[in-house]
Amino acid sequence: MRLAAGQDGLVTRRQALAHGMSPQQIRHALGRGGRWQRLAAGVYATFTGPLSPRHRIQAALLYAGAGAMVTGGQACRAYGLRYAPHHDPLTVLVPWSARPARLPFAQMRRTRSPPDPRLLAGFPVAPPERSVLDACAGARSLRTVRALLCEAVQVGLTTPERLSAELAGGRWNGAGLARRAIEDIHAGCRSAPECELRDLVRSSLLLDEPRWNRPLPDVTGPPLIPDACWPDARVVVEIDSAEWHRLGDRVEQTERRRARYAALGWVVLPVSPGRLRDEAAAVLAEIEAAVLAARQRGAE
Repeated sequence: MRLAAGQDGLVTRRQALAHGMSPQQIRHALGRGGRWQRLAAGVYATFTGPLSPRHRIQAALLYAGAGAMVTGGQACRAYGLRYAPHHDPLTVLVPWSARPARLPFAQMRRTRSPPDPRLLAGFPVAPPERSVLDACAGARSLRTVRALLCEAVQVGLTTPERLSAELAGGRWNGAGLARRAIEDIHAGCRSAPECELRDLVRSSLLLDEPRWNRPLPDVTGPPLIPDACWPDARVVVEIDSAEWHRLGDRVEQTERRRARYAALGWVVLPVSPGRLRDEAAAVLAEIEAAVLAARQRGAE
């Protein structure tokens, strides 16, 4: 059947009947020794054997009907987000009027305001802001939520404003964590470790809020954009992650950038994500000491 070939070998009962098959032929195809297998009520695979993740997505969409789209972790992976959860169930967004039951391999999430989907890998997928917030629904780890939302903004899939608008547009399980992460992104943080650095700085009685990911003032040539800086003290803090700073020619890039900081009279404090987590008090003391010492020198 040509229709099934265009749907990864899947077909609905309604489609099969509309293309000339009789109910008896469908029963025969599904019976013992038949060539088909039932995946959900009224959704069949026109082959036997194991199913791939793509088959399950197609089956869930066919079962959900018109207006359905993939959201959550699977949608995030379709967008190429590295921090998408990998063990969450396949989630399909459906119009509020639809009432499909949950499938063994997928869950249905109803919405009163279905967004306009995008077509990725041949499937309708919810917009990035809806997909990432659905992926964060029920999450218990603030770090996980921050990593995913920051990545979505950092790679240009969405903006803090669109995330805030989407979050305000409905009820969300776990909205508190998402709201906190979006607040960090609005402040200028662009990664989960930067958000954790912001938590640390805000716990200080001595430090004010730094500038996050903004070009240093009065710099000629290529801009210098530190993770965090205190311009009056000329102190920079950079998250020194192995993922970015220690691979390939990025080592040399980091060295050249820090040489420019030094030439301009800025103090750079590199901090690893591991130290942020395991030695938070020591890291905070180092930053406080550097900023206070620089301000003291400036006052003399």
